[in-house]
Amino acid sequence: MKARRVLAIIVGMTQGAIGLLAFVLVCVLYFNFLNSQTMLNVAAELLPLSLLILSVFGFFSVISGLFLIHED
Repeated sequence: MKARRVLAIIVGMTQGAIGLLAFVLVCVLYFNFLNSQTMLNVAAELLPLSLLILSVFGFFSVISGLFLIHED
């Protein structure tokens, strides 16, 4: 039982970190830090959709990770 709890915490923390990295990527793309939109070849017309998809993925990833960490 203890091994399952430790594994859930590790997976939850990893999932939360991936979600936070998705949010960081959204900020980098939105503010065009270091000309990242050109480097990643993101079309200007599809940028809002890309940001929305990354934001939703990041949000659900962070929430799911928190649920795994605080599981009883």
